[in-house]
Amino acid sequence: MSRKTLLHRVTVQEGLGLPSVPDRSVLLAGDRIEAVLPAAQAPLSTPGIDVLDVSGRTVMPGMTLGHTHIAYQNVLDARDMLYRYPVPELTLRAAENARNLLALGYTGFVGAGSVSGIDMALYRAVESGRMIGPRITPCSRDLMVSGPPERRDGEVSKRIPTDLMRLVDTPEELVDYVRTEVAEGAQVIKVFSSGDDTFPNARSHELLFSPEELRIAADTAHELGVRIRAHSRGLDGIRNAIAAGVDIIDHATYADDAALEAIAAQGIFVIPSLYQPHRLLTTGTEHGKTTDYLESLEFEAEIENTLRILPLMVELGIPIVAGDDFGFAWTPHGTYAEELVAYVRMAGIPAPEVIRWATANGAALAGRADDAGTVQPGRLADLVLTNGDPAQDITVLTRPEAIEAVLLGGRVVAGDPTRYHPAAV
Repeated sequence: MSRKTLLHRVTVQEGLGLPSVPDRSVLLAGDRIEAVLPAAQAPLSTPGIDVLDVSGRTVMPGMTLGHTHIAYQNVLDARDMLYRYPVPELTLRAAENARNLLALGYTGFVGAGSVSGIDMALYRAVESGRMIGPRITPCSRDLMVSGPPERRDGEVSKRIPTDLMRLVDTPEELVDYVRTEVAEGAQVIKVFSSGDDTFPNARSHELLFSPEELRIAADTAHELGVRIRAHSRGLDGIRNAIAAGVDIIDHATYADDAALEAIAAQGIFVIPSLYQPHRLLTTGTEHGKTTDYLESLEFEAEIENTLRILPLMVELGIPIVAGDDFGFAWTPHGTYAEELVAYVRMAGIPAPEVIRWATANGAALAGRADDAGTVQPGRLADLVLTNGDPAQDITVLTRPEAIEAVLLGGRVVAGDPTRYHPAAV
C-alpha cells in the first residue's frame, strides 16, 4: 500500500472565493485529497503517513489559465502570430512555456487558438508521459474568415497555409474544418463573432462570422461532443455568440446589462480582457507601437466598460475565468499572475474571488468542475504551496520564489519539497 502525505499546520485557501483558513492539515492519498481538518485533529501518529511541517505556508488549488495561446512568443501583430518562428521552433518554445506555466502554479490551461495544432501535440505528449506539463484542454486552430460578411475576399485564404490557421469561405468548409480539428484532438473550437481593433480584417465593433456561420460552427462542435469559444468584443458579436449557443465568450468587452443577463441565464463562461489592453496602451511604445497607432485603438472604452461589468458579472453568478492573451510582447508568458493583480487593484475585486476565477472556475472550464479546482476531500491533489497567503496579498502569486512547490495528482512536479521538515510527532 502506498504511503500517504500529510501537509501539517498549513493555511488553506480553498478556492471558493472565501478567506483562507489557518492552522489546518491536508491529507493526501494517491492522486487525491483524502481529508482537510484542523491541525489539532491531524493523524500524526498513524502508520503509513509521511508528515511534513509546512507551517507558515499556504496551500491552494492549482490554477487554470482559461485563454491560452501557448505558442505565441512575444508577438507584436497578427502576422507575428503565424510567421515569426518556423513551426518546429514554435513547438519547442510552446513546450517550454507549458513547463514554466506549471512551475508558476498553473496546473492546467485551456487553449484559445492553436497555431498549427500545437495544443493537440502538447496534450498527447503530456498524456503519454513524454513530457511533464499541466493538464491541457487543447483548442483548435483559429477558424477565421477574411472579413465581415459584406467584404469577404476569397483570395485571402490562398495566402495563409491551412496548417497554421483555417480560413473559411463556405458553410460546407466550416463544417469540414470543425470536424477535421476534432479528429486531430481539439476539445474546444475557436471562432470569431467580432473583430478586434488590432486585427487587420475587422475592428472590435464589426462582425466577422455571420450569425448563421456561428450557429453552424456551434451545432457541429456540440454534435461532436466538444465546446466552442468565440472571440467577442463588440456588442453585436456578443449577442450573436449568445444566440448561437457558444460555451465560452472571450473578452466580452462591450457587453451591456442585457447581454450579461443572457450570458448568466445560459451559463456561458466569460474570460474578460482587462490586463492585455491596459498593457498595450501603457507600454506599447516600448514595443515599437506609435502613439498614433495606440490612439487609433478604442481600448480605453473597452477597459472602461470591462471595469463596469466585472462586478455585475460577479453579482449575476457568471462563471468568470482568468486568462488574458499572454504571449504578446507586452504580456509575455510567465507573467500570468499580473492579470490577477490587475483585477484586484484596477477593478476592486477581492483577492479570494479572483483566486476562485483562476482555480474552481478554471477547473470547471476545463471540464473538471467536480474533480479539481478546490482544496476539498475527494478532489485531485493539484495543489500549490506558497510562501504567503495570496488571499491576503495577491502579489504572492507574481513572485516565482514564493511558489515553493506544485503538485499534480499528488506528485511534486515543480519546486523542492525537501525544504519542509518532517513534523515532530
